[in-house]
Amino acid sequence: MNILFLSSWYPAVKEPNTGIFVKEHAHAIHSSGHNTTVLALTVRRSAKLWHKTVSDFIDEAGVRTVLIEIETKFRDIVYFSIPLQFIILKGIYTKRIAPTFLPDIIHSNVIFPAGIIGYWFSKFTHKPYIITEHWSRIAGFIQKPILGYWGTKAYQHAAFILPVSNFLQKNIQSIFPNLENRQFKVIGNVVNSAIFYAHPKIQNDGLIRVCAIASWNVKKIPDKMPELFIQALSRVQKQKNIKIILTMIGGGNQLELLKKLCAKMHLETNFTGYLDKKEIARILHESDFLVHASTVETFGVGVAEALMTGTPVICSNVGALPELVNPKNGVLCHNSVDDWAAGIEHAISNKYNHQEIAEKTKANYNQHAIGTLIDAVYNITK
Repeated sequence: MNILFLSSWYPAVKEPNTGIFVKEHAHAIHSSGHNTTVLALTVRRSAKLWHKTVSDFIDEAGVRTVLIEIETKFRDIVYFSIPLQFIILKGIYTKRIAPTFLPDIIHSNVIFPAGIIGYWFSKFTHKPYIITEHWSRIAGFIQKPILGYWGTKAYQHAAFILPVSNFLQKNIQSIFPNLENRQFKVIGNVVNSAIFYAHPKIQNDGLIRVCAIASWNVKKIPDKMPELFIQALSRVQKQKNIKIILTMIGGGNQLELLKKLCAKMHLETNFTGYLDKKEIARILHESDFLVHASTVETFGVGVAEALMTGTPVICSNVGALPELVNPKNGVLCHNSVDDWAAGIEHAISNKYNHQEIAEKTKANYNQHAIGTLIDAVYNITK
C-alpha cells in the first residue's frame, strides 16, 4: 500500500533529536513492505520574519521524506495556525508528491497538529486515516475552544487510533468516552535492535555504574525528577559503603543545578550532554542499571532501549512504565527518596538475566514486530 505519513515532530539538521521515535515508526512501516512517503512540517523560533526550506530526499532506510522547515519570529502563531500549515502541506503534496504517489492510507502522528491535518487530508484525498498517539498533554489541549473542536473531530473520524501504551489509551478514553474500543490498537514505539542489543556486563569490580537519559529542563510542571534518584543513590552509597558512579546523558537548563546537587551529595557523576543513539547504547552496555524518575510516561523510549541492551531499569511506578518494567527486569518505585533508596538496594542485591531481558524486549519492540502490528491495522483499514 501507499502510505502518506504526516508529522510535525521529525528530525531535521538543526534539531536531529526531535521525533526520532516517529521516524522509527516510518521505517518500521516501510520495512513491512509498504511504499511510505513522509510529509513533515516543523516550525522553529528564529530572529527571521519568515524562512521556509523544503527538502525532498530518500533517507538512510529508503523512505522518501519531504521535510518543510519554517523559521520565524512568529513561531507560536504559525504553530497554532493549523489551517495555514494545512495549506502549506497541501501545496507541497500537490506539487511534489501527488503526480507520482497517491496514498491508500493517511497516517498521522500526534493529534496536534498532524492528527488534525491528517483528518483534513483524508477529506481532501477521500482516503481513510489513522492517528498514532504519543502525547501526554491531550487533556489541556482539548480545553482550547477551536483546537479542541478540531481535535475531537479528528479522533472521532479516525479509522484507528494507535496509542503507544495501554496507559495512553485509557487516558484518551477518559477524555473522549464516546470513542469506541474498536478504534484502538495499542502499538508501542520502535527500538532499533541493530544499535540496542545484549552485551556482556563488566564483571563486578566493586563499582555500581548507573545511567540516566533525558532532557534535563526546569519546567512549571516537572515531568522528570532526577533529584529523587540522585539523593537515593547518594544515600545507598553511604549506607552500603559502596562506590556508585552516575552517568547523566542529555542537555537542558537544569544541568548546573544537578551538577551542584551531585557535588553536595558526594555522588560522582559524569554529564555527557546529548549523545547519538550509538553512544547511548555504548554507555548502557557499560552500565549496571538505568534510573528513570518521572511523573508521567506515555511509553518510555529510553527505558525500552536500556532493556533491549539487557540493562535492568529502576524507575518510577507511573504512566506506561509498569507495562515495560517488572521484577524480572527491574524495580518500580514510588516517587519518594525512601522508596527509591529501597528500590536501588533491592536491584543491587538481585541477580538479573541480562540476555533474557534483551530478548523479551526485542520480541515486542523491534522494527519487525512493530511493522507487523501496523501492517495488520492497514489491512483492516483498507
